[in-house]
Amino acid sequence: MIKLLPFILSMLISPLGLATQVIAHPSVKLEQLTHSQLRAVFSMRQTQWPDGNTVRVFVLASEHPTHQEFCREQLRMFPYQLDSIWNRLSFSGIGTRPQQVTSEQEMQQMIETTPGSIGYRVSSDEPTGVNVIEII
Repeated sequence: MIKLLPFILSMLISPLGLATQVIAHPSVKLEQLTHSQLRAVFSMRQTQWPDGNTVRVFVLASEHPTHQEFCREQLRMFPYQLDSIWNRLSFSGIGTRPQQVTSEQEMQQMIETTPGSIGYRVSSDEPTGVNVIEII
């Protein structure tokens, strides 16, 4: 129950009341993804983009309010469920966890400079240097 408390609080109070945006490196030539396609990418089941390039996933810590909101709104799952998937992949040796960053600013920088990368952020301004992907 204690593990769920931060998630429940994040559901009640979203950072600045803004929605999360899915952002990708400009080399990712997608304009839209479905929720299930996005879940496949972030659960490390989809490892290549349609053009054959490798998918590089960046995430914030599971306790971060933006990560919790992203999981709830965009992936439609709890952060602990995503952690469980990543743990199974890494402990079994059949996959790896996504690269974790410490802040949304670092996320933006990593997405801008890493071809094939995808991540998320909460923002009220139009991002520069990245491709915003609409989730349908």
